[in-house]
Amino acid sequence: KKRRKKMARLIFDYPFIGREYRLEKETTMIGRAPENDLSIPDYSMFRKMTLLEQRTYLSSLKNVSRIHARITVRGGQYFIEDIGTSGQGSNYGTFINEIRLEAKKPYPLSDNDHLRFGPIETVFMAE
Repeated sequence: KKRRKKMARLIFDYPFIGREYRLEKETTMIGRAPENDLSIPDYSMFRKMTLLEQRTYLSSLKNVSRIHARITVRGGQYFIEDIGTSGQGSNYGTFINEIRLEAKKPYPLSDNDHLRFGPIETVFMAE
């Protein structure tokens, strides 16, 4: 019987990003730039919103750096790192359970950790 590979994921609750993002790659780049593996917002969803709805979220979205954070997996353990567009850390921070991460230092993730990229919150599910 084939065992299903465990797949960690991030759970969001915003109208401009999918409910669930599966962490399928060894390295997942997260940020506002559309080139990221996980872009906040998801531009395909964001474009479908009315201008008024978009405007409502713009002030919080601009607090997500173009390149904000990176999640990596090594030996089955997931780590998150605050990167920032210039590589010196994001302006508005990356948080685990409301604790701000030191820039460029990988932190291990545990099931049900609450993450925050600037003002945007998500929950890490190790599955």
